[in-house]
Amino acid sequence: MPRAYSLDLRERVIAAARREPRLTQAELGARFQVSEGTVYNWLRRVRESGSVAATPHGGGRAPRVDAAGAAVLDALVRERNDRTLEELGTLYATRMQVRVTRSALWRALQRLGLRRKKGR
Repeated sequence: MPRAYSLDLRERVIAAARREPRLTQAELGARFQVSEGTVYNWLRRVRESGSVAATPHGGGRAPRVDAAGAAVLDALVRERNDRTLEELGTLYATRMQVRVTRSALWRALQRLGLRRKKGR
């Protein structure tokens, strides 16, 4: 994901818009090498909130395996730590009544710091 524009650039664009009200948003964008839509959004944000600072990241989606599920998953791995992700997923689904994907299980195991022990 691309990074937000710096606060310094945002403030310079707003200052230029206030200093020279005759400039269009397209001209401001060309001067500071940002899109016209970006200038429009920054000016609207200043009008509505008084600040041009970037909004914080939304945080994303909640993990599919919650705290109770993490405890069950931890117990399953500690019980027998050479199970495959498919086996863990099947056992997790029977105990928690919730199906999760392999990738969700993998992320939950990483959050718990659990590793699969490879059997010989």
